Amino acid sequence: MSTLLACSFFCLFPEVGRRLKHLQGINFDELFWSLYTRQCMKQESKIRCIVHYFERVHSTGVIEDQPGETLEVEFADEYFGGLTFRHGCLQEEIRFMMNPELIAGMLFLPRMDKNEAIEIVGAERFTLYTGFGSSFQFAGDYLNNKELESYMRRRTRVVAIDAIPRPGRRQYKPDGLLREVNKAFTGYLHQCKHQAGTLPSSASGSQVVECSERLCIDHEEKKIGVATGNWGCGVFGGDPEVKIMLQWLAISQSGRPFMSYYTFGLQALQNVNQVVERIGLQEMNVGELWSKLVEYSTERFSRRTKLGFFSWLITSHSLPPIE
Repeated sequence: MSTLLACSFFCLFPEVGRRLKHLQGINFDELFWSLYTRQCMKQESKIRCIVHYFERVHSTGVIEDQPGETLEVEFADEYFGGLTFRHGCLQEEIRFMMNPELIAGMLFLPRMDKNEAIEIVGAERFTLYTGFGSSFQFAGDYLNNKELESYMRRRTRVVAIDAIPRPGRRQYKPDGLLREVNKAFTGYLHQCKHQAGTLPSSASGSQVVECSERLCIDHEEKKIGVATGNWGCGVFGGDPEVKIMLQWLAISQSGRPFMSYYTFGLQALQNVNQVVERIGLQEMNVGELWSKLVEYSTERFSRRTKLGFFSWLITSHSLPPIE
């Protein structure tokens, strides 16, 4: 793995024709070039993260800090790692800097179709960081203490799913909803048997908290759950209240036993704890919550409502008010 990354670092891979085969560029030349632009400070921090990986290679909270083995969601571009060498510092870029072995996947993995996801097992985290976006900075060494599995890989599972970029009103159309929930379902699908159409139990006792804490919808800890956050929001422009419900539906239907949701302090999700509790008290199943989401989205698309989904659900369907 370190050999592949070294070839990327010294720009040794041929780039001609990769896009024609729907493969992402992997050499670091664009990253080095950006050192001479106004983005130089955060790009320098990216390079320091990669260099630190080679320093370690020999024989609050964020998704990657999730304790235990979970499916950790990477908010991807349709090209795996496609945002890594650009001039920002978004979730995907930061994740690839923390776990540089993910970069090797860019060499082999083509563009994802709308019904495809990518899961990487065993990528180790090597560095700490602070900030996000323009405030991103390398913050030193990280000692990964996660257990090893039988193939001597860390018990780390990263799943890449790409959301619709800048969806605007399209995200409220049926095809937009279906595209996103199917993409999430593809990424979260579990082979274990699960009672179809049922939201995870203990929903009424769930908690959603910012950054270092989490929402746990949990009824079988022995199986691998999902650690996720504001997928398709931020610069992608998705509606966070709709996106969290779509992810919850997909996780419930996929057979995953719990969802740990990191809000990262997003103001729009400050009441999500109470909303989840009220949905649990109503004993809604997957089909019923999906129907509510479709009904809301139809009204939102036709501009019959300007309310967010949480407020609409409570005021339109006689759910207990948020205190």
